[in-house]
Amino acid sequence: MKALAYDALMAPLGWVGLNAARRQLVEGLSGKVLEVGAGTGLALPGYPDSVTSVTAVDVDLGALVRARARRSGVALLQADAQALPFTDGSFDAVVSSLVFCCVDAPGTALSEVMRVLKPGGELRLLEHVRAPNLAVATAQDLLTPAWRKLTGGCRLNRDTFRLVETTGFHILRREQRLGGVGEFIFARRP
Repeated sequence: MKALAYDALMAPLGWVGLNAARRQLVEGLSGKVLEVGAGTGLALPGYPDSVTSVTAVDVDLGALVRARARRSGVALLQADAQALPFTDGSFDAVVSSLVFCCVDAPGTALSEVMRVLKPGGELRLLEHVRAPNLAVATAQDLLTPAWRKLTGGCRLNRDTFRLVETTGFHILRREQRLGGVGEFIFARRP
C-alpha cells in the first residue's frame, strides 16, 4: 500500500483510538529501541524522552521518506524484518505496530528480533489477529485471500501470539481488545 494512501486510511483509525494505542505501546521504554515495520512513522512521535535512540526500519522506502518528518533524530533504514542488518544484542527493546500480519515468514522475523535484542530485552507488539470467536475467525479466514491482495499482503487471521510464544519469548502481558481481533503482546527475550 502506498505511503500516502496508508496515512489516509490510518487517520480515522487514529482518531478513534489507534494513536492512543501506539503511545501506550511505547510508554515507559528506555535505552536503544528498534521499531520494525515503522511505515510512515505514525508511532514515532509517541516515544518517551527516556528512549536514548530510535532506529526505524521498513521495506518501503517511500514510507520511510514520510516517516522522516514525524520525529527528528531517528535513524531510518530500509530493511526487511526477516533479515535485520544489526549485530546480536544491539537493542534494549523492539517495537512493532500492525506489521507481523504482513510479514511472509513471521517466525523468521521474530527470530531476527530475538537475535538483535539484548538478553532480557523487551518485545512490544500491537497487532490485529485471528479472533477467538469462531464466527469472526471464520469470516477472517474467508476474507483474508481478497484482503491480502487489496492491502499488499495483510493477513486478517494470523495468530501472532502463538508465533511469539513458539519463538521462545517469555510472555509478560497479553491484552486483547476489540473482541480479541486486536492485541498488545509484551514479551521478554530470555
